[in-house]
Amino acid sequence: MNVDFFQAIASVFRNSFNFEGRAARGEFWKWVLFRYGTVLAIAIVAVMRAYNQGYHDGLEASLPSSAVGAAGRIGLADNLPPFGTLAMGFLMLTFIPNAAVSIRRLHDIGRSGWWFVALNVIPIGGILLFVFYLQRSSAGMNGYENERHLAPLLAPRNGPFSEA
Repeated sequence: MNVDFFQAIASVFRNSFNFEGRAARGEFWKWVLFRYGTVLAIAIVAVMRAYNQGYHDGLEASLPSSAVGAAGRIGLADNLPPFGTLAMGFLMLTFIPNAAVSIRRLHDIGRSGWWFVALNVIPIGGILLFVFYLQRSSAGMNGYENERHLAPLLAPRNGPFSEA
């Protein structure tokens, strides 16, 4: 089952509080691209906004601080939230959907969701999680299926290569 980018994002938001079942590799990585691509877009807009206001320090001027910018000005002139506030707000809003899709991704390779919890506590656990996320889906049923993932497995096949 191959979904396009927007279907994958919608699926993650629809299943924000669903920690059961499986998430395919494509769905997971499209979500990661969306999440961190959005943070990158926020950073680019913040740097451009700061630069246009005369802060030629770029990102440093868009971070929440009391540092004095160019020409002795403090803070951004238009009083819009700085990059750090916007990015952190977005990451906090997507924390639970991200945890849910990450746990479902681990289920897809036959691992418990407790790996997500345990490896986020360990300082270098993110590296092992990254390796897990790259693995192929486990074939067939692995104990973490739900109705959505069972449907393609149980559907009758009438194609030229079906065994039935």
